[in-house]
Amino acid sequence: MSAWETISEEANIVLAGNFNPKIFHPEWFIRKGIVGEWDYSNDEVINLQDVSQITLPGNRKVVALLNQFSIRSFLASDFLALKDFIASTFSILRETPINQMGMNYSSIIKIANKDEWRQFGSELAPKKHWEDSLDYFTNLDKPRQEEIGLWELTMNLPRPDGFRGYIRPKIAVASQHEYTVSFGINNHVEIDQSSAIAMVSFLEDNWEKSLDLAKDITSKIMDSQLRGKK
Repeated sequence: MSAWETISEEANIVLAGNFNPKIFHPEWFIRKGIVGEWDYSNDEVINLQDVSQITLPGNRKVVALLNQFSIRSFLASDFLALKDFIASTFSILRETPINQMGMNYSSIIKIANKDEWRQFGSELAPKKHWEDSLDYFTNLDKPRQEEIGLWELTMNLPRPDGFRGYIRPKIAVASQHEYTVSFGINNHVEIDQSSAIAMVSFLEDNWEKSLDLAKDITSKIMDSQLRGKK
């Protein structure tokens, strides 16, 4: 039996810059040929001066604020299409100042059983350091001693290229599911030119690489700590 398995995934692209949320109405995306015609009459569409929020076909969610634009999907089959959507949108809005981008991937990982789940946390965040720091620890009964363990951990990693930014994996207990952890990879890059065109070029060259890197980090951490195979 596998020591772990991925039970859900999400990918999102987040842009930081200066945006006009009012532009981003379903009719604008349809008129510009970025998405095909769809009936959004029963959807909840928010389209205001300072915030726009819509759900595109395929349950892709778009949120535009004055300083941020994002699109996300929970369907792995749509992950690559997020790049095309962003590229099409900001090739049209090419004058938009954009200076930062997050290419992000997250997953919920199911671990085979409670013992393996606790082992995973203990390997990443050894409990002994914390047990030794608590003068009262030895006075607790065994059930309360077992409450100590990994809750949330964030690492900072260097980028694999020459661009400014970072890669930050975050591992946390996924409390909504038994014996699970959430694993998120924030691939953050800063665009020196503060340019939509420069951002689109970088995204087109790096989105698939970013997804592959995130999945590779996730798999290798899970396998190395559980000593199992997916």
